[in-house]
Amino acid sequence: MTDKDDFDRIVEGLDLNLEFPDEVPEPEPVTPAPTWSDDAEPVDEEPFYRKVEPTPLRPRRRGVALAWVALAGAPLLLVIATVMGEILPRPMLVGAVLIFVAAAIYLVSQLPEHGPGRSDWPDDGAVL
Repeated sequence: MTDKDDFDRIVEGLDLNLEFPDEVPEPEPVTPAPTWSDDAEPVDEEPFYRKVEPTPLRPRRRGVALAWVALAGAPLLLVIATVMGEILPRPMLVGAVLIFVAAAIYLVSQLPEHGPGRSDWPDDGAVL
């Protein structure tokens, strides 16, 4: 080493303790949580979740089922026609688009209301 650079001058002034302990200290034993006796009164707490019955997969109303068929069927018609190489007339294309839009609007309008009018509002739980 011919000349000390800035780093060497900074490091030589540091007190570096590079000794490592021979033994690792034992961890403190974990004490169990206190158990409650049967004499204490049980506290009625609100349950962590509400049990909600699952909804059936098939819609109960025919209008909703018909709207789902229209929502899926209109684009499916266009895809099948394109794969088969058929050119659909313009009125048929416009009709398929209008059926799709009408079905989507109907399904959105049938969604349940969430807001101050509901008894469980504001509810932070998920709705399936």
